[in-house]
Amino acid sequence: MALAIGTIALTSGAGYGSASAASLSAATATASVPNTVHVDYLVGSQGAFPFPPGRQLSAAPNSWKYGTATNAALAKLGLTQTRVWLEFNQGYDVTSRTPQYSKWYDYLEAYASRSDELLLNWRSDYDPLITKGTFTRSELLTAERDMLADYKRRFPNITYLESENEQSDIAAYYPMYKFTYQVVNAVNAMNLPGPKLKIGGPTTDIFTTYRIGKFLDLYAADTDPEKRLDFISYHQYLIDTSSDPNNWQTLKENPAIVSTERAQLDSMLAARGLPKVPAMVSEIGVFPRDRTSSLGMSADLHIQAAALASLSYYYLGQKSVTPFHWTIDHPDNDRKDLFADRFTGVPRPYYNMMLMQSMLPGTRFRATSDQLSEKGIGVYGLAAADDDKFAVMTWNYQWTQQTTYDSKIVISMLPKAFARSNVLVTRYKIGDDSDTATLKPVEQFVIEPRRGGGYTSQTLSLKPNELRLIVLTPTNLPVTQ
Repeated sequence: MALAIGTIALTSGAGYGSASAASLSAATATASVPNTVHVDYLVGSQGAFPFPPGRQLSAAPNSWKYGTATNAALAKLGLTQTRVWLEFNQGYDVTSRTPQYSKWYDYLEAYASRSDELLLNWRSDYDPLITKGTFTRSELLTAERDMLADYKRRFPNITYLESENEQSDIAAYYPMYKFTYQVVNAVNAMNLPGPKLKIGGPTTDIFTTYRIGKFLDLYAADTDPEKRLDFISYHQYLIDTSSDPNNWQTLKENPAIVSTERAQLDSMLAARGLPKVPAMVSEIGVFPRDRTSSLGMSADLHIQAAALASLSYYYLGQKSVTPFHWTIDHPDNDRKDLFADRFTGVPRPYYNMMLMQSMLPGTRFRATSDQLSEKGIGVYGLAAADDDKFAVMTWNYQWTQQTTYDSKIVISMLPKAFARSNVLVTRYKIGDDSDTATLKPVEQFVIEPRRGGGYTSQTLSLKPNELRLIVLTPTNLPVTQ
């Protein structure tokens, strides 16, 4: 007998704890590899997530005019931090030397209104305005102070300012950084609404100990008593162009490489006698610029989702490192987009992955997979719970490999509330069968209370770069049988 909740049929749950005949048949046909994700609730609490998963976003420059459905989908994420962009000469006519601040009010308002904090990427135009003598340093500092103060006054939740973007020459970059921290200091002295601005750099295109280290050398040698470095920023696309700019795929099957970034930053700071500061990974991705995999657009959309879930997983294992998903609407490479277009809000797998992340409760619990390689290829498990919700997100990151798993989740124990009532089990899936599917439950059923015990999920096929979420909640609904 099936019991309907809205449009979702609550099945009998006959498959609870075992695979259905259909799934077993499919698994046999594809020679899937068995997999178990173990979740330890009894002694596995890892405390609050260091940042709320799925709630940090790097918006594209000059892009904010979205349709109603798209805006609603973005609001559903509950963004805590959004990265936005401003360049000095876009808000200031350098020829007539007149402000044009209002050109960017709508852009900033669109993101300030849907996010707790803004991270502002600030491009100062120090080069060429000062390097070529168009402005004196004092003139440009005053103009930029007034411009930044206007935006800070109007949008108090501008909290972080990131200096420049992907400058490769650190020796040429540092004078720009020094100039910008002086602008920030001047604005902070005005005691404007909201928190004081924090400044960071060097905003490199990759995590590079060489260039970040060179930046820290110059900062350590800076004798200005008012110098500031509130956070370190860089980008992560699982690419290392230091030896061969064309060899962009070398790290795609090694997302675990990012797991040591915090330790490396701490070591670099300590070696220079500098205090530990947070890190902002202000763009994360897997397809730099206009790159593609060998599998085509549809596969790449699912690779993007699984890869970014994997990068987030390793950043969630570190403290004081916050990654920003990139992006809503990329101007050149649609593989990075959250939506099929800017106006209808039709989600790509990437958006659905972020939405899954945002549905996780705030306390993380230890989850281990027996099919996750040391480098991060295979099945991941990310578990979280509060008093009346238990959620486990699993995914199979393969890059372009093609291993499928027969995967199940085993939870050691559930919170006390689950022993006092029936339990509603809701499953979500981001499958390889659609590039534009709205994230909805694919199955719901009600089971008996879990008295003193845990929960074992169905065994289900997890194809390459597919993602799943299972959510357990106490319910007054009858057991389906």
